[in-house]
Amino acid sequence: MSMKLDLGKVFFFILLLVLSTMTAMAGNIKGTVLDKQTKEPLTGATIQITGTAQGVVADIDGNYTLNVNDGTYTITVRYIGYKDILLNSIKVKAETLLNFEMESDAQALGEVSVVAKKNLESERALQMERQKATLAIENLGAKEMSIKGISNVEEGVKKITGISIASAGQLIVRGLGDRYSTTTLNGLPIASPNPDNKLIPLDIFPASTVQNITVSKVYDASAFADYSGAHIDISTKENVGSDFLSISFNAGGKFNTLGKDFYRMDRDGSLFKTPSLDQKLIDMSLTDFEEYARHNRLFNTSFQVSRKTALPEFGGNIGFGKRFTLGGNEVSVLGSIGVSNDLQTMDNASIRTLEATGNTLNEFNYDSYSNELKIAALGNLGYSFRTSDHIGYTFFYARNAIDTYMRREGVDYEDHHLIGSNNVTHIYSLQNHQVNGKHYFGKQWDLNWSGSYSKTSSDEPDRRQVMFIREDDQIKLFKLNRQETMRYFGSLNEDEWVGDLTASYRFGDNNKLQAGFTYKDKNRDYMGTRFYYNLNKLNPVITDIYNTDGFLNQQNIADGQIVVQRVMQPKDSYRAGNEI
Repeated sequence: MSMKLDLGKVFFFILLLVLSTMTAMAGNIKGTVLDKQTKEPLTGATIQITGTAQGVVADIDGNYTLNVNDGTYTITVRYIGYKDILLNSIKVKAETLLNFEMESDAQALGEVSVVAKKNLESERALQMERQKATLAIENLGAKEMSIKGISNVEEGVKKITGISIASAGQLIVRGLGDRYSTTTLNGLPIASPNPDNKLIPLDIFPASTVQNITVSKVYDASAFADYSGAHIDISTKENVGSDFLSISFNAGGKFNTLGKDFYRMDRDGSLFKTPSLDQKLIDMSLTDFEEYARHNRLFNTSFQVSRKTALPEFGGNIGFGKRFTLGGNEVSVLGSIGVSNDLQTMDNASIRTLEATGNTLNEFNYDSYSNELKIAALGNLGYSFRTSDHIGYTFFYARNAIDTYMRREGVDYEDHHLIGSNNVTHIYSLQNHQVNGKHYFGKQWDLNWSGSYSKTSSDEPDRRQVMFIREDDQIKLFKLNRQETMRYFGSLNEDEWVGDLTASYRFGDNNKLQAGFTYKDKNRDYMGTRFYYNLNKLNPVITDIYNTDGFLNQQNIADGQIVVQRVMQPKDSYRAGNEI
């Protein structure tokens, strides 16, 4: 069986098939999608055959073209923020024109409040604060301090333009010393434990507890008018981010100190403890004191000097933060505590005192050995309610204890060749409690209030000195001045209460009226007591100035070889205060 292929019939069949297919696809839907009210084109509106994936998107002018087969369709038109359009049983044959006008799907929403707290630790956030400030300020945040390796506030303010720190830790702005500046903690005045300085020692604030430092070099109506140099405000950290737990430790040492000889005078406990003087030694009469001293040991320490090897320095910090909901309101908690120590040796240093004429009054070379302990703790509790109210409590504690032993040798104004062995322990401490509240009433009114209680102290709990004289290659006790071998106990305590209330009214975009008042009440108590050692009857053979227990002992006091005199002058005790 054979089949003969007719090419003409095959070609005709294919042509009919193509034409019929083109006829079936000839239909399309085209038109424009507009906003019903404004008649503006809705670019990006979707026109879709309901129930299928076939659709098209309107162009920039709102025009669209949707190619479909001839037939009957259901069409859906959608655009965000507008009501959907649904058209049923649309017959399409050839070209069908469909224009759509869509209605806005505006729904009435209740009042929406977005509440957030600024994290004023970053450089960007602080830059915005400077731009919006009504007076010239400079600031430094915790993140920048961390990047630059800044360990405390004193080091931080050195990085701010126009500010320098003197050797005694005094702040100098535009050539103006410590007395011309003022320091606040979270905007509230804070007392200095050092009677010689108006400013609190800035190195007691470690970087781990600081959110930012702000310095204003111009007058501000909301601050006390007791400065003309600078106003330094230290803001402590708050938990404005996510929950966290951080633990850090460090160890190190100085090349000229680590592993070397380190001297110190006999100490009453560690630097964690503040030695105290028995109150009865102050209260009793001079006659009773002299009799009591002959039969009782007055102090827990001696003038003996020991030598040890300097060990590495250690430090660490633990911090945590937690945010949670209580009764539908937000509670935030933050805590941080850090401890560090520092050993410093200074060899072959010198000091010279000159008269105005240029003559030398005295000149000494000395070696010193300092041991410093720093403790700082911060606690913050915040409570937010009604989305526009926030109250908080902040606790800050700092302790800076420095124990320094010094051996010095040189000549005084009468050309005596003297050797001194002395020890000074200085302990600064600060305890500060703050409460504050911020309340917003609509977009125009706000009320801020705060209060604080500060307790500071500056203690020299047992300053000691023994003075020797070198004569004929022999070392003897220096007796010409009975005040050279002595002890000193001094304590300065200060309490300060501060209250602040401020109300603000905003109108327009850049206008604000502010009024309020601030109250401060400060009280200071100081007392110092000296104990002089009369050594006229004592003539020991001295081969080592560090070993004093062989002659400066209780037995020689009981035998009358040494007489301890208590001296309390009117200048060594006072009470003072002010109210602003």
